[in-house]
Amino acid sequence: MFQTVIEQVTLFFTGFIANVLASLSGGGAGFVQLPVLIFMGLGFTEALGTHKVAVVALGMGSYARNHELKSLNRIIAAEMILVGCPAVILGSCLVTLVADWLAELILGIITIASVIYSILRKNFGLENHENSLTVRDYILGAFLIALTGMLSGSFSSGAGLIGIMVLVMWFKQDIKKAIHHSMIFIALMWNFIGAFTLGTVAVIHWGWVPMLTLGAFMGGFAGTMIIRKVNAIFIKKLFQSIMILSGILLLFKSWQHFGG
Repeated sequence: MFQTVIEQVTLFFTGFIANVLASLSGGGAGFVQLPVLIFMGLGFTEALGTHKVAVVALGMGSYARNHELKSLNRIIAAEMILVGCPAVILGSCLVTLVADWLAELILGIITIASVIYSILRKNFGLENHENSLTVRDYILGAFLIALTGMLSGSFSSGAGLIGIMVLVMWFKQDIKKAIHHSMIFIALMWNFIGAFTLGTVAVIHWGWVPMLTLGAFMGGFAGTMIIRKVNAIFIKKLFQSIMILSGILLLFKSWQHFGG
C-alpha cells in the first residue's frame, strides 16, 4: 500500500514538473517524463504510449488557462490539422521500423544546430513578421509541418521544440505565439492522435495514466499562468537552454544504443 502511494505521488510530481517546463518552452516534457517511466519499470514502447496519453493534458491545461483561439494564424492552424495530423499517424505507425539510435542521432544534431542558429540570431523569437509570408512560404511550410508531425508520432520528445523552431524560423512568429500554437496543436491535438494510434499497436499502462495526467494538466495550467508574467527574452533563453539539453540527451541516448 505504502509503495503504491509513493509510486502515484512520484508520477504526479513527474508529470507536473515535466509539463511546467514544457508549457514554458513549448516542448520537452518527454525528456523528463519518459526516462522516469522507463526507470520505474516500463519498456520503451509502453512508456512512450503512456507518456503520450498523459501529455495530452499539457495541452488541455494550457488551453484552460489561455484559450484565445482568435490569436491563432488560421492558415498555419489549418496546415497543422490537415497536414500535421495524418503525418502524426504515419509517424506512429513507422516508429517500430526506424533504428532508435540513428533517428535520435539525426534529431539531436538538428536540435543542437537549430539552437546554435537561434543564439547567433539575436532577434530570434522576439519579432513577429507573419504578415510578410507568401503563398510559397505556406506551401513549403506545410512540408516542414508534415516532417514535424512525423517526429511527433515517432518520438517521445523533440517534436514540440522542433515545432517551435519551424514556427519561429519559417513562419516568422514571435516565441510566445509559437508556443501558443505548439500547446494547442502539438501538445493537445497531435499527442492525442499519437496516443490513440499507439494505443492500437502498443500496450499502455493505464494504472499510471490518471496521476500523470493530473500532474500534466496542472503543470500546463501553471506554466501558462507563469508565461504571461515573464518577458519574451526570458522565455527565449529558457527555450534555448532546454533545446541544447534536449539535443545533448538525444546524442547521449543515440550513443548508448550504438554502444549497445
